[in-house]
Amino acid sequence: MTLGALWAFLAVALPVLGALIASLPSVDLAYHLRAGGQLLDTGVIPMTDTFTFTAQGQPWLNQQWGAQALLAATFRLAGWTGLVVLRAALVGTIAALVFAAARRQGLAVRPAAWLTIAAFALASVAMALRPQLLGMAMFALVLLLAVERRRYPRLLWAVPPIALVWANVHGSFFLAPGVLALAWLADVHDRVPGAHRTLAMAAVAGLAACVNPFGPSVWLYAAGLTTSPTITARITEWQPTSLRSLPGIAFFASALLLAAALARRARPTPWPALLWFAAFFAIGAWAVRGAAWWPIAAAVGLAGLAGSGFLGAGSAGPVGRPDEAPLERRRRANALIAAALVVAGVALLPVWRPTQPGLNAPAGVVGQAPPGITATLRDTARAGDRIYLPQPWGSWVELAVPKATVVLDSRFELFPEAVWQDYLLVAEGGAEWPAQLDDWGVTLVVATDDRVGGLLEQVRGHPAWREIHRDGDGAVFVRADRAG
Repeated sequence: MTLGALWAFLAVALPVLGALIASLPSVDLAYHLRAGGQLLDTGVIPMTDTFTFTAQGQPWLNQQWGAQALLAATFRLAGWTGLVVLRAALVGTIAALVFAAARRQGLAVRPAAWLTIAAFALASVAMALRPQLLGMAMFALVLLLAVERRRYPRLLWAVPPIALVWANVHGSFFLAPGVLALAWLADVHDRVPGAHRTLAMAAVAGLAACVNPFGPSVWLYAAGLTTSPTITARITEWQPTSLRSLPGIAFFASALLLAAALARRARPTPWPALLWFAAFFAIGAWAVRGAAWWPIAAAVGLAGLAGSGFLGAGSAGPVGRPDEAPLERRRRANALIAAALVVAGVALLPVWRPTQPGLNAPAGVVGQAPPGITATLRDTARAGDRIYLPQPWGSWVELAVPKATVVLDSRFELFPEAVWQDYLLVAEGGAEWPAQLDDWGVTLVVATDDRVGGLLEQVRGHPAWREIHRDGDGAVFVRADRAG
């Protein structure tokens, strides 16, 4: 294996290894698996809520149904190991596409590899297995097609079908026409013949995104998530990116490094490139979740400036320095490094791990899922039970205990502000918490020991509730007058 081939391998293999090591957070993933399972069983997209008792029967604009079907099918075919492999494959695909886009713009293999690895390091916090990861893969593919548009104009015809699929997978689909619109501005600046073709494909991609069960309303849905006061007030990911968190520090630090690199350029940076960086910086600064797109877009844009030109394919840079003597020994060493990483990847597969009691999943795979509480709820809950529990566990319990309904889950857009206020009143152990649980018809309560005077302390001393489980994650209570 040549040195250049090793760098190309590392650009993809290291992100894949990172994806294999990390756990799968259940906060979003679990409810998508539940909804996808329903879709596979019935052939009908879930469009009303059946998972919670506070929004039961309410309309649900389930725009991510395509991703749910894929996730549920993978889960049924290969279990948790299959989901881990799926995430690793998606992360590897994103890395490979970013690397290819950098190389196709003339960047040499080693800097292209370093740029790809840096982009993964910044984006890794957003690479949980959920519909957004599929959106990130399609985003990277559209970027590569945009890079190749001048050399192979017909490739742009692939963008509208991608936008169509994307609009049935994740709300970030608007980035498909957005990327082409920004690429069109670069074509106008460079006076490229046929620049109108890029703009036309952007418009067609926007129309293609309307081909979904909800029509053009998915555009309003995507915009509403970012502007809803209920969502932005309660979900950290939808709040402005801040220097008070490590991901925020990394985001702003990368932007400063990019600005410094642009300032040191011998030639002025063309305004379409500045607009490109400014647009994706604005998306990243608007919300923590938007920062996922910044590393990928910035890496591809920077590669263009360092290579043959911004968002314009050129001749690929040199693969690497020629191997020096002894040639065969160096190639063997490179091959051994690659083989060691492959072996490490196989060893990291969850299939080798013991099953974690309570979760029925390989140890260390599922995150944000309390095993003892899950096992107790699974053994205790009956059809029709209503469970009050901390909202971050709602989606997990929906999947693990499908016979019951929960108070809230991760679909924040479904629940009006009044429901959130009632939920918080109970969580804080306010004076009206027993009446609120009675009004909801709650039969099981999960409480955590997170504050003095909170729900756990209040319900433990109340005669209407009986404790049936307690561990380091929290406690489970059942109504004392419940038969059996």
